[in-house]
Amino acid sequence: MKKCTLVFISVLAILAGLAESVHSFETIKLQGTGFNGYKHTAAFTRISGVGDLFWLFWPSLADDSTTRPLIVWLDGVTGVPPSLRANFEMFGPFGTDLRRQDSWIKYFNLLLIDAPVGTGYSKAEDENNISTNFEDHVDNLVSVLKSFYETHKEYTNAPVYVFGQGHGAKLAVALAARLAEKNQLNNVVKGVGIGNGIISPALALTKIGFYLEEFGKIDADGRRVVENYSNKINRLTNNGRYGEAFDLFLSIKKVINVDAGAAGLNLDDISEKLTRDKLQDYFNRRLSAEQYRLMEETVPPLLGLSGKVVYDGQREAVLKAFRSSFMKPSVEKVEFLLQNTNISVTIYNGNLDAISNTPGQLLWVDNLRWSGQNDFLNDVRKPFVRSRGLQGYFRRTSRLQFYWMNSVGQSVILSLRFIISSLYVPTDGLEA
Repeated sequence: MKKCTLVFISVLAILAGLAESVHSFETIKLQGTGFNGYKHTAAFTRISGVGDLFWLFWPSLADDSTTRPLIVWLDGVTGVPPSLRANFEMFGPFGTDLRRQDSWIKYFNLLLIDAPVGTGYSKAEDENNISTNFEDHVDNLVSVLKSFYETHKEYTNAPVYVFGQGHGAKLAVALAARLAEKNQLNNVVKGVGIGNGIISPALALTKIGFYLEEFGKIDADGRRVVENYSNKINRLTNNGRYGEAFDLFLSIKKVINVDAGAAGLNLDDISEKLTRDKLQDYFNRRLSAEQYRLMEETVPPLLGLSGKVVYDGQREAVLKAFRSSFMKPSVEKVEFLLQNTNISVTIYNGNLDAISNTPGQLLWVDNLRWSGQNDFLNDVRKPFVRSRGLQGYFRRTSRLQFYWMNSVGQSVILSLRFIISSLYVPTDGLEA
């Protein structure tokens, strides 16, 4: 591994609001051959007693990049790490063929973090000792932010939007709540994005049987099978038996496809079918051979990773560590942000995602407890239209926004750029 080490010694004046980490850390910058001259920073935040958290920063191509929004992107336990999915398959400057594509860096700065530790390029010091305490993982993210700002002081005043995809939404709202509680970066964190978010997973699953029957993916008999199963998960969760609920949650794909007769349905995007080998995995989480070759052979020398690289090799250990916390709802974190901070909350949901199905998401969104909830509920839902046509619908106030996104599953890419743009002024150049 080609690297240079920046040892964190003291909190700079620009980071004075950040509380001290539980663990000491150092920033290890990687020095690879790069991506066709495009500026980037690839680094590990090495946290004592925890491990190495990988992050990749793409500065905006805009002339005023240091004042453009900084998008902090997180995924989570059951998703594909940002270093792969967000970077190469969604909105980074290069696609999986390493050819240039339309990228968000035209407008925004991107900070992609492989979290929690043990996912993607991030590696736990001891995979048998990954913390089972969710808040410890939030501590680790605070350390990564310190690490980033220590390296890139010039972005201290850039507005920050923390986005979490899937389970990463729980990390995103918890991180924003932590920063707000401690009055850390309170002036620069402007918004939190929840993308098909696993915020109250068991509650959302109580609508999955209805959802799949309405789409014609299962019949009435299949719906009864699914609802019996999802209601059991919800009862376990309500009784605080999160580990047992999580075990059932990981098997719901098999129940839907085999027991309920959906026969090969991709729960991330119900317009797609799964191959037989994907049916053996929870959801469709297993990476393809092409994805592994990209991340273990092609990309490492570009980043500066040397030796034998094993990508996402500790995923099973991460699943085990999060067994007792994954199903615990995070609704109170969202309510805290809305009631006690100036941080906006944007929720967007692709209507083809079955796990975070939109009817199930609305069960917790429509029942949030904060002072502006009536204004949100009384806002008339409006169509979300761009030059390419109807993208979906939205209901919003200045603090809370909900977007119904049409004909997409978990990967809400094009329309999401405009959602972010609507929260950012000026919006020059952000045409549809």
